[in-house]
Amino acid sequence: MARREIDCLLLGTGTSGALPSIACLTSPEKGCKCCRSTLDPTDPLGRKNCGKTFYSGAVEWWPKKQLRQIDALILTHAHADAILGLDDLRGWTLRGAIQRSIPIYLTQHTFDEVSKAFPYLTNAGKVTGGGDVPALTWHIFDPDAPFQVAGIEVVPLPGTYRPPLKRSHVHHGKYFTDPPTPFYCLGFLFDRQLAYLSDVSYIPPEIYRRVAQYVRLPFTSSSSSLSLLSNGNGNGNGNANGHGEEDEDDEEKPRLKALIVDCLRVEPFASHFGIGQAVETARRLGAERNYLVGFGHRTSHQLWLAATRALSLDAASSLLPPLPADMPISSSVPIPKPARDYLNYGGHADPTLEDEEQFVLHARWAVESWLKAAALPASEEKETCWIRPAVDGMTIRFGGGRETGDDEYEDEQQE
Repeated sequence: MARREIDCLLLGTGTSGALPSIACLTSPEKGCKCCRSTLDPTDPLGRKNCGKTFYSGAVEWWPKKQLRQIDALILTHAHADAILGLDDLRGWTLRGAIQRSIPIYLTQHTFDEVSKAFPYLTNAGKVTGGGDVPALTWHIFDPDAPFQVAGIEVVPLPGTYRPPLKRSHVHHGKYFTDPPTPFYCLGFLFDRQLAYLSDVSYIPPEIYRRVAQYVRLPFTSSSSSLSLLSNGNGNGNGNANGHGEEDEDDEEKPRLKALIVDCLRVEPFASHFGIGQAVETARRLGAERNYLVGFGHRTSHQLWLAATRALSLDAASSLLPPLPADMPISSSVPIPKPARDYLNYGGHADPTLEDEEQFVLHARWAVESWLKAAALPASEEKETCWIRPAVDGMTIRFGGGRETGDDEYEDEQQE
């Protein structure tokens, strides 16, 4: 059954600190090539992955995409890059300029943090000055239950499961307590077509099981590394989901159309995926198209494009040269350390230059090492894993019987 048509416009595809870096822009001698390229009006790739400033992105892209009203806003977590743009929403609601109010969907925890950062947004009695603040309507949702937004089914990731399993969350770094405890961030499944995991450092196995309640994953339920997908207690017999309901047969579930997933750099970071984790997640979820977001500076769009094109090829493809002998793949070292740190970024010792060949080799090494350590079973999907860097202003199109695609890489998809 064809699901509804959805067009997904991406803004803020860069890192939380926003790109380009002011430190690089103001340093001609040491500024990285990625950031300095934004000063060159002739460089077509100079401003591909920017962010995260919603208002400036909307100013640039909404008129081009003929967008105007915000039907709903869903918050993933309470970090600054996810909530500090709330005050900018006054541009939509001040004196009813575009709309009277904006519905905001968030968890109780995120609402409490927003109230600390913006008390005047959640409590009208704390408004000061001239009173020109955005009009927001708050909707607290249960992170364990699907809900509807503008007619679209939204499934929060995480979920709660039957004993002996407990609630399991997507991790986004940690609290620096003694001992450290995880900081949690929500992912979402939209209309059983799009998975969104923008800020993540670890995905517990239970999250994949929750996704498997709604879409068909590429691994069989008997796969040992994904045994939690089969049922609540991991014994491989049965298909009851976390709410005591029966899952659909896999044949009746849709395949995921698109995945948007975090990838800060080649190596994993304390609060963000590296390229190996992102590719593993893409393979586990089996979406038709996979898009990386959250890039740091020091690595240009061109490098990410070259790396993901190589990673999208079959590992046995004759188009890929073998990895050098001094880059062995070891299942005991899932996070290989490069001999030189700059290989994680531009591939060149001089930050004002880049070495595409070295960067791609290191990215392949990191991915192959991570996947070997993850010991993924053989996929039932025959095609390779298509993955590309997301860019600001691109639109991903899927659903309604259409072929999944986008307006950034459509020339590739037609080849």
